[in-house]
Formats: sequence, structure tokens, C-alpha cells
Amino acid sequence: MKSFEVRAIDIGYGHVKFSDGIDPETHEVSAASFPAQSPVAPKRVINTEATQRRDTFLVPCNDEVYEVGRGINLALGAHHVSESLDHDYPLSVAYRARLYGALNYMASGLPDGAIDYLILGLPLTTYFKLEKQLAERFTGRHVIDTRGQIITVRNCRVYPQPLGSYAYYLMRHANQHGGSPRALIIDPGYNTVDWFVCQGMTASEDRSKANKRGMSAVLKMVAERIIQDLDLDATVAEIVRYIDQAHLSGSPLMLYGKPLDLIPYMSAGEHIVREAIQEIKNTIDSGADIDVIVVTGGGASLYADEIRRKFPKHEIFELDEPNLANVRGFHYLGERLARSAARASGMKESAGV
Repeated sequence: MKSFEVRAIDIGYGHVKFSDGIDPETHEVSAASFPAQSPVAPKRVINTEATQRRDTFLVPCNDEVYEVGRGINLALGAHHVSESLDHDYPLSVAYRARLYGALNYMASGLPDGAIDYLILGLPLTTYFKLEKQLAERFTGRHVIDTRGQIITVRNCRVYPQPLGSYAYYLMRHANQHGGSPRALIIDPGYNTVDWFVCQGMTASEDRSKANKRGMSAVLKMVAERIIQDLDLDATVAEIVRYIDQAHLSGSPLMLYGKPLDLIPYMSAGEHIVREAIQEIKNTIDSGADIDVIVVTGGGASLYADEIRRKFPKHEIFELDEPNLANVRGFHYLGERLARSAARASGMKESAGV
């Protein structure tokens, strides 16, 4: 029976998450991330015997070369911010450059230079508008770096981002509810907070929506408070980036070589979190028909307490490594497509087709 290569990429406004196959020891989807930043590559790079090349790739897009990867923070200026926070971001050059960055990290595990099923995600604010365009755009042959390395994507599928976390939840925890529970998936991302109601792989469109009260809005308020209270000459963009890095890594926020306790400043963004979850509550009402609420995404820990306050009678389940849950779930969905294709291929071969 033919085997198929499956990969998944979830390109958010703050971070790019990607899968890189199944770990043979843990049987878990191998996944990682890097910042969603893609500045134009410098014309000259300091590269001597005493220095190391930063962990980035140079990728060509639209007659320009961009730098992307885990070490991109060393390439950013103080005033650099995410280039795009609008609805057309998935069709932008920045999005393509970041997707090519993810493909570069995967390339060594693709001996034939091909992906049979590439799964991408979109927030619900853009899914219905851009799903078909995105799938068409990234099916085919792609030159992913300045050395001319090529990756071919044979099939590209696009799903709503929270569906990935639901698939991941089902793979890991569905037995707790005896199969396929009716779930409310809440996904606080960098730009949007998405919520998705489904049972099995069947969605409730009327109760699945998004708002623009994601982590970036919260972190901006916190950064402004820090700058004001400490009388700093740093920019809001700088402080937001440093807070986000600390939040994702679980390390202390370091400013001017000293750790800063963020807890006294987090109240500056609390009203945004409350408004985001109240809008979900208005859509869901009591949610008496919901079996479980699953919290996922990079902002899960910031929003979870407010979710518990608004839905006190529900079981609130926070996924492990919530920032990687969507992409791991997408990979599982891609594996399911691949198994179906493998069975179909086997049936054709046995029939002599």
C-alpha cells in the first residue's frame, strides 16, 4: 500500500507553527514554531569564524528576498512590527515567506522533496472568503530558498483553525466523553479570538465565530502601561515583542538586563479579555448542550480564567502545549486523508487499474 507524506502549517499573526512527521518513540506529532516576522533580508551579513549564522532562512518571494526563522529577532529593528494584521494576510507576500520558512525546516525529512497532503489553517474571520484561494495558491512547485531548493505540494487543504485543536483533543482525550463530545473550542490567537462549536467533524456555523480581541491587543495595553509606569524610552512594538517571547518560552521578561514581574501590569489588558469572552458567551448563551469547553492557542493561559468565570458549570479543558495544538490536529486530519488515499490506491492496484 502506498504511503503518503503529510505536513501541516498554521501561520498566525504572531507565530508560525508547523509539523514535521510523527515521532517514532512517542507517536506524537513533532511540531515546532518560530516568530511570524519576515523582514527583507539585509544585503550584507556579519559572518566570520568568530560568529554563527543565525537560525534563519533566506526565501525568495516576488523578486525580493526575505529572512525568516527561529532566530529572526536578531534581524529586527526596534520599530519592527508584524507587517499585516488585515483579512488579506493569507494572500500576502509576508504569509508566503513564512510558509516557505516552515517548508525549509521540514525539507530534510522529505527525501523526495514532496508533500502529498499539506494542511493549512485560517481564522474564522477569513476562512469562508480565502479557503479556496489559499489551497490553490500553495498546491504545486515552490522554490523555498535562495539556493533553489524545491518542494512540491501535491494536495493542499485548508481548515478553520479551531478544528485542528478539536481533532487533537479527540485523538488524546475523547474517551473521557465516550466518543465525539459536543465541544466549544476557544482559540485566543495573536490577532483574533476564534470559537468553534462542533460534534465529531460536524460544525455549527451559526455558533462559530471570531473577534479581534486577541493577544496583540492585550499585550499592547500591557506594554503601554509598562512604558508609562517605568518611564521607558522603548517603543510599544519592542515591549510587545519581548513580552510575547517571554510568554511563549515561559521565561521571565528581561528589560535592560533585569527581570520584570509582569503580574502588576497585566490588569491593563483585562478589559479586552473580558470583552472577548463576553462576546462568546453572547453567542453560546448558557451552553447547556456543550459537553466540554476546550481552550487552545497561544493565549490560552491568559484567557482561561475569564472563560471559567463566564462558563462556571462546564468542564474547561486546557490542551497541553496549546500553541501547537492546532497544527498537531491538522496533521492528524492530513494523516486521515492519506490513509483514505492509500486505501483507494490499494483498491485500484488490486483491481488492475
